[in-house]
Amino acid sequence: MRCPVCRAENAEDATCRRCKADLSLLATLEQARRDALAQAMHAAATGDGVRALALAEAAHQLRPDRETWRWLAVAHLLLRDYARALACRSVVLSLRERTV
Repeated sequence: MRCPVCRAENAEDATCRRCKADLSLLATLEQARRDALAQAMHAAATGDGVRALALAEAAHQLRPDRETWRWLAVAHLLLRDYARALACRSVVLSLRERTV
């Protein structure tokens, strides 16, 4: 988790290792995001595309990244919205290319 004050990378600690800023709200948001993604994964595994999409979108609103785009694609596939699934997959691939 990156500190918004000094930009240092931190573990899941509630205090920045460098500037000692309080990161507890960011840690709480990150945990909510992880929970939403875990629930989206479970919903997808049970074939519940509507719930998987809602949970993936909730996680995506907290912090969009390759993982949230991937779960959005999976949810759209479950809902048979192939155009949106393909669009999400394209974003995943473009993000992968930038980080390599």
